[in-house]
This record gives sequence, C-alpha cells and structure tokens, in this order.
Amino acid sequence: METRLEGIGVSPGIAIGPALVFDVDRYDIPHYAISDADAEIARLDRAIAATREDLTRVYKQTAAELGQEHADIFNAHLMLLDDVAVYDEAVQRIRAKEGNAEHVLHVLTQRYIRTLAALEDARFRERSADLLDVMDRVTRHLLDAERPTLATISAPCIIVSHDLSPSDTASLNLDYTLGIICDSGSVTSHAAILARALEVPAVMGLEHASSHVAPGSLIIMDGANGIVIIHPSHETIEEYRSAQAQQLLERRALELASQTGPSVTLDGSVVPLQANIELPLEIPSCLKVGAQGVGLYRTEYLFLNRSSLPTEEEQYHSYAQAARAFSPLPVTLRTIDIGGDKFVSHLQFSREENPQLGWRAVRFCLERPDIFKTQLRAMLRASAHGRVEIMFPMISSIDELRSVKAILQEVRDELDTAQIPYDREMKVGTMIEVPSAVVLAGWLAEESDFFSIGTNDLIQYSLAVDRVNEKIAHLYEPAHPAVLKMIRHTAEAAKAAGIPCRICGEMAGDPVYTDLLLGLGVTCFSMSAVALPVVRAEITLANLEDTKRMADEACTRRTAREVKALLRQCWEAKNARRTYLSSLAQEAGKKHHD
Repeated sequence: METRLEGIGVSPGIAIGPALVFDVDRYDIPHYAISDADAEIARLDRAIAATREDLTRVYKQTAAELGQEHADIFNAHLMLLDDVAVYDEAVQRIRAKEGNAEHVLHVLTQRYIRTLAALEDARFRERSADLLDVMDRVTRHLLDAERPTLATISAPCIIVSHDLSPSDTASLNLDYTLGIICDSGSVTSHAAILARALEVPAVMGLEHASSHVAPGSLIIMDGANGIVIIHPSHETIEEYRSAQAQQLLERRALELASQTGPSVTLDGSVVPLQANIELPLEIPSCLKVGAQGVGLYRTEYLFLNRSSLPTEEEQYHSYAQAARAFSPLPVTLRTIDIGGDKFVSHLQFSREENPQLGWRAVRFCLERPDIFKTQLRAMLRASAHGRVEIMFPMISSIDELRSVKAILQEVRDELDTAQIPYDREMKVGTMIEVPSAVVLAGWLAEESDFFSIGTNDLIQYSLAVDRVNEKIAHLYEPAHPAVLKMIRHTAEAAKAAGIPCRICGEMAGDPVYTDLLLGLGVTCFSMSAVALPVVRAEITLANLEDTKRMADEACTRRTAREVKALLRQCWEAKNARRTYLSSLAQEAGKKHHD
C-alpha cells in the first residue's frame, strides 16, 4: 500500500529505486572494571591517534574532490577530537576507576548530547551529529570494530538511515547512490550540505522513516519538496518518472540557453536570474547553472551553530570570497536576520510569545549596534573585491531605514578615517516583507537603490498565516489576490522611482508564477540554484506584453482558486513552445553525446 511521508527537502532532485537501510549502531558498549588505569589511558590515546589518521584522510579526500570549504567540516571534527576538556575529563574518570575507556567515553558523549539537545537553536542541536561521528570512530577503534561504510554499495539504491554522519555522506559511492533519506537533520546539517555539494537528492527530518522502510522496498523521493513515497502505485511511479524526464530536459534547455548569456524573453527583455545562498560552499553550483550573481546571501548562517560570534575577519573573508567568485556580477548581502525562527544560543534571546513578530532582523541590529557595525565593516571591506550590495530585512518604516543607513554611514566614515578601501558607489536596498513596507513603498523607494520582495514573510504577515504550522499551512497562498496586488504596488513604486524591483522568496523559484511575476513588474529573480534552470526556460519562452496582459487579468480575480485556474490555462497555452525548446535541448544533448 502506498505511503507518503513529508520531511525537509535539503537537496533537490527526484530519485526512484530500492531502499538500502543503513544502520551504524551495530555494537554494544561494554562496561567492566579496570585494574591498570595507565594502560587504559594508553588504549584511549591509541584510539584517538587512529581516529586522527581516519579524519585526516577524509579531510584530504574531501578537499581534493569537493574543495576546501567542504573539507572544513572534517577540520572541525579534528578540533572536536582534540578537545582538551573532553579528554581531560575522560582521563580523570578512568583514573577514578569508573570503568573502561569506551564506557567512560560513551557516558561523556551522552551527557554532551543532552546538553546540546536542551539548546533552543535547532541548528546548534544538530551539531551533536558531529560529536557522535567523532566519538563513534574513537569507540570503534577501542572495540576494534569495523565501521560500516557506504563506499562499497554495488547496486543502485536510496540510502535510508536514522542519521547519516558527514563521514558517511562523504564516503558515498556516487555511482550507485540515487538519494538519501534520514529521520533527523535539516537544511543546515553537515550531511545536507555535503549532499547538495555532491548533487545527491536528499530528504531529512522524517522522524521515523527508517522504521517504516524495509530493505529493498521501492521508494520515490522528491528532494526539492521533501516528499518520500513508500511502495508507490504504478500511476505514481509513472508520474514521477515523467517529472524526472522533464527535469532532465529543463537542465538541457538551460545548457542550450546559457550559450547566449543572460535570460532574455522572446521580445528581447533581459531578466537577470540570481541565486540565493547561505554559505560560500554553494557558490560552485550557482556558477554551474549560470546564476547572474547572488540576489540573497543569508549572512545569519555564519552566526549559527557556533559558541561565539563570528569575527569581522571571518565575515570579511566569507563575503569577499563570494564577491571575487561572481565579479563583476552583483552579490547582495542581507544583513543578519536572526530572531524569529533562527536563534543564536550564546546571544541569550529571551522567550517570546510570537518570535516572528518580535526581536529580530533590523530590530535586533538597532539594539545591538556593536554586532551590526562589525558586520557592516566586513561587508564594506568585501566590496573592494567585487560588486557587493547590501539590503536590510524586515524594514517596516522610514525611521528604521534611515536608522540603519545612518549606522552604515558611521561605518563608512570610520573606514575613510582608517583609509580602508571599499566601494563608495555600493548600492543599498530595502527588503519588502511586511504590509507596512508595501504601503510606504513610494517613500521607501526614494531612499533605496533597489527593492527585494521577500515573499515568504510578506505572504505570512499579510495573510496572518504561520507557514510552518501544519494546521493552517493550506492558508499560506502565494496566489492570494492581496499578495498579487502588493507585489504590483511595490513594483510600480520602484519603477516610478527608477529603481529595480527584485524578488527573492520561494515564489521566485516556482515556474508556475514566472510569467505572472514578470507581468506584475518584477525585474530580477533570485532563487535556489536548482530552481534556476526551470525558471530560465520559462523566461526564454515568455513575451513581456503577454505577461502584462495575464497579470492584469489575474488582478481582477477575486480568489486564489480563480487565479490558479488562470495560471493553469496560461501554462497549458505555453506547452507547445515548451515542447519545442525541449526538443532543441534533446537534439543538443544527442549532438554533444555523439
């Protein structure tokens, strides 16, 4: 019987194949009395040394195959291995005759895991997987137990596991790994980051998938939408096989279109397509799909999953790396947007009844100018290495925009005094994410170099719908007539002021809305790298005048259902041109293969 599960899509792509259930917990931890503490400590030292050799080997292999940024994951594991506090306490317990080395290590590890689990920041809690990975290696050396590996997979399969460690992910045999499914993990977990880098479809956060799936069961997984289907029906298999084939055609269409440069509509309008990123290690995949810069760099991810704030130098190097990689294309840095659903544990955020409406984004920055100015200095310094732009999130009033710009000017003055170079022509933009910003769009546009519409929050705040609340998720509706009118109003205000109107929310990466957004006046799209090929194909098939007429019609519809019916109608009308482009892509693929 077909069973559908929903998790977190962390690495896009559709996979269909048999399940390989991977379980690393295949040993028991013995506990016995010891008579010679020095000999037991020597055992521990040998196991740590052997583990250091393992991790160094994985580090070098990852650096060679995926680059230094990904290898740094295992550099962090080496640092965990050399944690003096953990080692000293383990030695102390062994000398106190509390038991053998593996037992003592297990007790300490579980205590640390419980401590991490108690932290409010889910992303910080996930780093317990790194600690478990390292301690598992040490324990296996103590027990002389062989560690299961995914490197020896010899047939195509979808890996199903409770928790896949970074080491396990890095060791995948990519010739046979169709996809990854995990009970735990999220977008920011190291296994998810590596899966994206390896371009392996992955779904995480399913909670109990590994207990539902029998080895060899046929599975369908959609890494973009977080869907897993166990024992799919024949009709479902055909549906997803068709979707797989369409994804391949769209990617080929991108390769064909990318030979001519930026995306251009049929009537010659250039529409830049940019990428949303969280970490520098995503840059190669963005360049690979022809992103025309970065429209949203979520800088807060530099602040998460760590015990202290990132220094100015750390931030500078991260931003400068992106600026150099994309130069002369723009890299738009969003100032830190913590609070809401993203907490930094060591900043001691107090509990709030409604954190999404609380102390977050620019509200936090204005109350912590020390943190804000450090970030702005790093951003300005990075602008000397490429075309850096800055945008401020969750602006709700003219006063807020003026206040953050005043702090930015203070930092500029400080850099001038210190004779530190930066781009004095750097553009500064406003994110339109709350209804008050839409109402004030005309005035905000006069004091901004560009707008960027963050549809995720704009829809949430406008419709009073918590988008992660399962009970009301169906009310989160991008096609809501009010949302369309707000996007159009914002775009018109931007046009009147002579500034670009960009869009960087999830709506930008959905090809169903591409023509509608163009018709509403959006001039630049920013999205995840995986969505870019599909949206690019839609733009190359669009006529700007047609999209404007369609948007005019959509804005007369009174319900989301009516808007969606119009979108389906227009989508089907474009199918003939879409099929033609796919046939060109297929021919190009055949010629390339020949």
